[in-house]
Amino acid sequence: MVHRLIGTTLALATTAVLATAEEQQNALTIEDFKLEAILSSLLILIVVIWYSGSSANGTKAKEWVASHIVFLEQQFAVVGNKAEKTTLVKDGPADYFLYVTDDAMCNLATGGSRSDLVGWVFALVLSLFGYADKPADKLVMDVTLDKEMDKAFVFAILPKDTAQSTRDGRFDLKTFTRLADSPKLPSNLVVYTEAQKLADQILSTKVSELISNSPDFKSLIITSQPDYEQEKYQGDQELKFHLTGDLSNRKEMVELACLLPDVLGDLQLAADTKSKLKKNREELEKKAAKLLADERAEELARKKADAKKAEADRVKSLSPAEQRKWEEKERAREIKKSQKKRTKRS
Repeated sequence: MVHRLIGTTLALATTAVLATAEEQQNALTIEDFKLEAILSSLLILIVVIWYSGSSANGTKAKEWVASHIVFLEQQFAVVGNKAEKTTLVKDGPADYFLYVTDDAMCNLATGGSRSDLVGWVFALVLSLFGYADKPADKLVMDVTLDKEMDKAFVFAILPKDTAQSTRDGRFDLKTFTRLADSPKLPSNLVVYTEAQKLADQILSTKVSELISNSPDFKSLIITSQPDYEQEKYQGDQELKFHLTGDLSNRKEMVELACLLPDVLGDLQLAADTKSKLKKNREELEKKAAKLLADERAEELARKKADAKKAEADRVKSLSPAEQRKWEEKERAREIKKSQKKRTKRS
């Protein structure tokens, strides 16, 4: 009896010891939260970078507007959104738009990639191999000119190192322009135009001076054609220009954007230049007309084939007597058709 009691006591003690050891083994420590701590820290870091980057972008954009607002208000009747009583319109953490209206509608995008650390690093790596521009604050001005302006042409000033790829990637530049002489511009820029005289007229104004004196200038594209090939050629659209550069407090880029509408409006194209522009469009219209005629011919041939097949299927469903009657009718129609052809020849 005593032995049984001792054995039972020892068993219970052993079970208690094992349970205590298991509890100690399963007790949570700070080491168990290492992964959660790392992920939480990364999340906090991302939020901090996003917020600080977004705030820095806003500050940069506001500084740019403050340095140019007086000049812009002298040039345009309306600067900013008067209805909402705001000058800048935020479009995401890195983009801000400034709308000005008068003879033209201009939208201006500013901002960098400070709020997107991963994107910034990725773009920086690609830029080292020439596949992307180095991350930087950029200025983009898009201006659509007065609808009553009767000018229609394509013209571009592009960086020499990326000019060919830019031209090949745009329908308007690839289709209408050729490389032109540009002695009034820095050697790192090239000009594409529909006519040399057109380039000479534009660059004989203050445009070439502002571009030459602006370290911020990147590119200028003036076009009345879409940048992508449409399913059906629709001719010239409203003349507009796309001006890009680095963001800074220098005045040349803003002056250039304000000068261009006047320069383009005052252009007096020579007769041979107009003839060249007209020829370029007539060639494209002929190609579009031929393409349309080919498409119509294909559609007509397809409809005839479908009708012939449907008739053959119908005849198969007829009785033998009805099929013989149909064949006789077809032979008579073919004979009559051949007789008409002989009559026309004679």
